[in-house]
Amino acid sequence: MTCDVGLKIQASRCKQCERTIIPPRETCPYCGKKGGIMDSLELDNQATVISHTTLQMPPEGFEPPLTMALVELEYGALALCLAKYQNESRVNIGDRVNLSLDSEERIRFAILT
Repeated sequence: MTCDVGLKIQASRCKQCERTIIPPRETCPYCGKKGGIMDSLELDNQATVISHTTLQMPPEGFEPPLTMALVELEYGALALCLAKYQNESRVNIGDRVNLSLDSEERIRFAILT
């Protein structure tokens, strides 16, 4: 299993509520304009699975089964990711995963072994 060493996930952090958002935004989706311009951050590409599902009838352009996971990165940032490998259906809550970007800039996860 390959590891994208050095990959950083781009995010932004609100100065008012201190939430970290992926993908980065100029305005906080929770505070709006009163939160001011958000700070840019780069997060490590390792995360923890907090929820997951496998779609047997995925959207057009994807092959079944399509495993997806909601992962938590540093600073409490959350990201919805697609499995990097077709056989990642054995994902469990609490698994540590490595994140990477595919050719279409979608975040993919692979379970760390």
